[in-house]
Amino acid sequence: MSSFEPMKEGDEIRIIAPSISKSRSKDQRRSQRAKERLESLGYKVTFGNYLDEQYQLGTAKAESRARDFNEAYADKDVKAVMALTGGWSANEILPLIDWQTVGANPKPLIGYSDITVLINAIYAKTGIEGYLGPNFLTLSRMISWQYTLDNFQAVLRQGYPLQLKRSQVWGSKPSARFKTKPWKVLQAGGAEAILIGGNLGTFYLLQGTEYQPKFDKPFILVAEDDDESGKMTAREFSRRLESILQLPNVRTNIQGLLIGRFEPNSKVTPKVLASIVESKQLGDIPVIADVDFGHNAPTLTLPIGRKAKISTNKIRISIWRN
Repeated sequence: MSSFEPMKEGDEIRIIAPSISKSRSKDQRRSQRAKERLESLGYKVTFGNYLDEQYQLGTAKAESRARDFNEAYADKDVKAVMALTGGWSANEILPLIDWQTVGANPKPLIGYSDITVLINAIYAKTGIEGYLGPNFLTLSRMISWQYTLDNFQAVLRQGYPLQLKRSQVWGSKPSARFKTKPWKVLQAGGAEAILIGGNLGTFYLLQGTEYQPKFDKPFILVAEDDDESGKMTAREFSRRLESILQLPNVRTNIQGLLIGRFEPNSKVTPKVLASIVESKQLGDIPVIADVDFGHNAPTLTLPIGRKAKISTNKIRISIWRN
């Protein structure tokens, strides 16, 4: 694994938009709140040149988005790169990335959802770990925001080993908040391996490309999905998971499965999710569901490419030094 130094006070974080661009009217207040919270951790926040560009489907041109990406990695003063938000088009910039520059300047890319393709592609191409965590605008959300910020800071500062803890309250929108139940054990056991994965709806876009991880060493799969498929979310999650399990080396090296919390509108019930996992015949690997990551708030920050230990004995998930 290609490593980088822990973040420290005064370090610069560059915000770029590999997917959806910034909407001035909608995002101005959210952006300011997110910037203030990031700065409260002691970091300098700067922005790419093309966050406001609108070309098609809410995004800037792929060339513009790739330029911001490459410039962020080339800039020695930038110590971490963070996605503005998710979307649908991050994989368009993969062929335009200067991979030599990325490999020569190890630093984490931070984000989730559509950013899954970039985080895992960077790991596959260079061995550099990335952080499946909040997007920049996620930091403006109000539900248990301190939980998101505290875990985010612990990972940036690489305070490992880090014992992950569940939130107290979660929700998909401010008007709908729920008391967090214990993370759910679907299969018992323990595992120690690197984390790979993220949002399945984007992760499987890497299949058949040079940007897909090879799964050639023991790993724990991180998996979540959004609710865009509505009542078909469970079926989509099941077949996306199946498509990954059929890839070379996956069933040989998968050591565990962490499943993020589904949005309420997905209608994925505990019973349905348990039946999906049972149908995959995963053997005796541990499976823990309803973990605090995915398309709800708050969210953990999970280092892709770094070693984690999971155990269903008292439901423990911890991040370790590689």
